[in-house]
Amino acid sequence: MNKKKFQKHLKYGTNSVIFTIAVVGVIILLNLMLSSNPLKWDLTRDKIYSLSETGKKALKDVNEEVKILFFADPSDSIAMDVKQLYENMHSINDKISMEIIDPMKNPSLVNEYQITSMYTSVVSSSKRTKQVPSYDLIRTNYETGEQYFDGEGTLIQAILDVTAEKQTKVYILEGHGEFQKDQDLVVLSSLLEQKGVLVESYSLTGKTSLPEDADIIYIIGPQFDYTSEEVNALKDYLDKGGKMVLAFNHYTEGENFNNLKELSASYGIHVEDSILTDPTRNYSGDEETLIPEYVYHEIIEKLDEDRIATIIPKARGLSVNEKEDITTSVILQTSEERPIAIASEKELNDNKKTQLLVIGNAFFAHDQVIGLAGNTEIFFGALKWFSTDSAIVDIPLKTYTSEPLVLVGSQAFLIFSISVLLIPLFVFVFGGMIYFRRRSL
Repeated sequence: MNKKKFQKHLKYGTNSVIFTIAVVGVIILLNLMLSSNPLKWDLTRDKIYSLSETGKKALKDVNEEVKILFFADPSDSIAMDVKQLYENMHSINDKISMEIIDPMKNPSLVNEYQITSMYTSVVSSSKRTKQVPSYDLIRTNYETGEQYFDGEGTLIQAILDVTAEKQTKVYILEGHGEFQKDQDLVVLSSLLEQKGVLVESYSLTGKTSLPEDADIIYIIGPQFDYTSEEVNALKDYLDKGGKMVLAFNHYTEGENFNNLKELSASYGIHVEDSILTDPTRNYSGDEETLIPEYVYHEIIEKLDEDRIATIIPKARGLSVNEKEDITTSVILQTSEERPIAIASEKELNDNKKTQLLVIGNAFFAHDQVIGLAGNTEIFFGALKWFSTDSAIVDIPLKTYTSEPLVLVGSQAFLIFSISVLLIPLFVFVFGGMIYFRRRSL
């Protein structure tokens, strides 16, 4: 090899080495920069790994320490999604902390918080603690099988609930043969308390008013009528902006609920003396055990979206009794459009409103039945409807189900030509040009 050619090879070789070292150095520098200030892009269709503007605004208003315990295997994909969600929330408000608890390694915590399923969250502040069940985090449309991640909306709502100055208080009325809180409604009471609601029983017998701190009143399954004085107390409560769920037992011959029926009628809901049947939408062929149709309303919004059925055994008929200043909405009905549940609303002064939900069945709330299908969600939906608290977030669900890419017309041929033919051909030609050019040096 002559001296001139050797110098050329040395020159190009040195340049190649310097260039390689420079590229490697730049890559190392970029990695160091990105490791200290990671850049992430959420390319998912529904932005599963990003916070909504509504969520960011709500988190910025939280001004006290909140701790989240999430019970799951830390290596689980859902746990990783929740961890990413937490990191997003922590970046907005560093008062929020989270720990992922492996149930297999921490049985004492599982017992302490009475955790019964994976992906359950316990959210706590100095004021109170709230448990978020797994089915609120990962929701499923049981008709299509599509799954939704509701982590942002559910956890942020829980954070707002445990930091709120005031808790919602529910009184379950007793004294007229109703289902009792500590005997027949244990499951319902427990589920409400997990939602951060205070639940107490109360007897109106011999009294002329309801507790001053009553946010919501439940009357579930009375066996005999309220007196005129007691109904006047209920009406006075409602007329001041009260919220009430009134669930009747199924109709029996010779019953007398004239006063409670009059109370319902005064708010636009007529209670009938009949038992509803449905030959089409029923449970196990029993025409008196109804699987209601949903009529769009905030109370049953989640049930309707997720296509979750409810089971209502032996319901009495209801109908709308139109009144000028009252808005009534059927929310549950038979396939023949006979109402099973009706919501009534009346606007008052000072941004208050009377809200009454009348249901033609009470047994669906009993411990024996409430666990079936989506029965509990009727009460949770009613909580949302009743709420006048501004600390309620409405964040859209984010689907886990991938959306297939459908290629139309010549799109498939175009993609095949570019990826399989043109790109490899370009690499081959360009590589050949460089190779033969270097050979001639």
